[in-house]
Amino acid sequence: MTAADALLTHDWRVVAPWWHWPRLGGVPAPGEEAQRRAVRLQAPVLQKYDGPDLVNTFLSDPQRRLEFIDDSDRVATLSEKRPGGLPQRTTAGGIRKLYLPTHHRHYLVVCALHCDAAGFPRARADDVCEAGFVVRRRTADLPGGPDGEAATRLRHWARARGRARIAERRLLGETGLRRNLLQHRLSALAEAERAARERVREVAQEAGAPTRTLSGWIPAGVDAAGVPGPMPACGDSGAAGTRTPLTGVGSWTPVEELPEHLAEAAYPLASVLADPARPGSDAALQTLYFGVVPTGSGDIDTTGGPRFDDGDDYEIRCFARRHRPECPRDGGHCLCPIFWSEPTEPYRLAGHFDLEGCAHRPATVQLPDLAQLKADALRLGPGGAGGLRFRSPPGSALAFRTEDLKAVRKEPPNAFPQVCSFAVPLITIVAFFVLQLFLPIVVLVFQLWWMLALRFCLPPDVPLGQDLIDDFERLGDGLDINGTVAAAVVNRPTFVKAMADLLDDLEPQNRPLGQEIREAHGKGGIDAATYAVLGRAALAQEAGQHPRVFAARVERNEVVTP
Repeated sequence: MTAADALLTHDWRVVAPWWHWPRLGGVPAPGEEAQRRAVRLQAPVLQKYDGPDLVNTFLSDPQRRLEFIDDSDRVATLSEKRPGGLPQRTTAGGIRKLYLPTHHRHYLVVCALHCDAAGFPRARADDVCEAGFVVRRRTADLPGGPDGEAATRLRHWARARGRARIAERRLLGETGLRRNLLQHRLSALAEAERAARERVREVAQEAGAPTRTLSGWIPAGVDAAGVPGPMPACGDSGAAGTRTPLTGVGSWTPVEELPEHLAEAAYPLASVLADPARPGSDAALQTLYFGVVPTGSGDIDTTGGPRFDDGDDYEIRCFARRHRPECPRDGGHCLCPIFWSEPTEPYRLAGHFDLEGCAHRPATVQLPDLAQLKADALRLGPGGAGGLRFRSPPGSALAFRTEDLKAVRKEPPNAFPQVCSFAVPLITIVAFFVLQLFLPIVVLVFQLWWMLALRFCLPPDVPLGQDLIDDFERLGDGLDINGTVAAAVVNRPTFVKAMADLLDDLEPQNRPLGQEIREAHGKGGIDAATYAVLGRAALAQEAGQHPRVFAARVERNEVVTP
């Protein structure tokens, strides 16, 4: 075996960067043997940021990131004890939750490339011809997890398959004795691949648990006859050029765990070049890669559905291709051997109106100054205020007159096209008025008393005494409410008066809203804890805080050494 052959038999490992490796925790270096072995199976990691400039932030300091907080960064399980009571909420065992760019949260996937050899040396960046990652949709997990028998056998299968393909390619250019030796080796590798594949199937059957069902996003295209279908995989030379890609169209299709030929839509990974002027940099003596995690996409499937939504679970697998000397540096690299990482932890996307996401950076709409608005409207003249123009075709103006606040259709409709201009401040004022007018009606009609907690004004509409402020502080945080304190609070005359002063001016259906909520509490429709929490939210004297928590730095001598 030549030196080139020996080099080709070394596998690569795509793992988490060193600052995410297990900690020594007081154990002498290099650390416990099980943890050192675990490094080779660690999946790439997700890092969280609070601004769109996350790439520059990462390059300047790869470790600087926001900490994941389970209470807000995991999907919660809710259960309501009974109508009118506080719900129970837990994030224990919940899947990771990623917020959207509109929530001012952004994410990177970060990985490191190492040789699977003694000492776990870093791979040479010059040997990498392509690095990227794919996003997959998942429905279950491998039995036993990444350290289990199924995952181990799956990796053995992929390794055997990769070595067999390398031998096949080398066989094409050899003759004589060298060719005979490679043929014998290829037969042995093919047998090893077959045995590994059969063992994967046996383990999956023996597990008895549902195995992972993976779907990858396969881009769609059309053939010469205009018939749509999936685009061929990279490296499928027989199907090359048979379809023309459709921009932004694809489908979720079952895929292999560790495919040799990549058919899925892949995102690029960028390499991190260590600054030679900073020998102590986190990227020094490392082969690091990173990519921006997509939490949204304009792609649609063949039925018009979105590629990503907030109801499915996703995971990321990173990959790296090792350059073959006989391949050109430019152009495609589909035939270069590919090495896959373990999947990242599964995650789910937050909904657009997720309250915790929206709370990261609330939007402020400035209401107009009526005195200034009046002066400008009279000074600028008809149509001079700009705004939105609505053009109505003939017969489509929806003309009406009002009689006792009721709209009555006006005849005849407009005979010619009509253009009406409404200044944006006018639309804002009317929208705000309608919101305040209909909010108490919605709350009362549907008995959605908890919606009162979504309204907050500073300064508060009703002043509070210090005794009531102290009671609110003793209630407890979040949904962990002290029932004894809550019962005392809702019976305090100062609490009853404050809620009446706040809500009794609102009389949907000719009944004061404050009286309605008091009666709902008296009849058991709202328990004391819920009533006290609603009162605290409606009468709050200051806004709640959502501090950013940055992850602590890790030094190299604090982690195990593989």
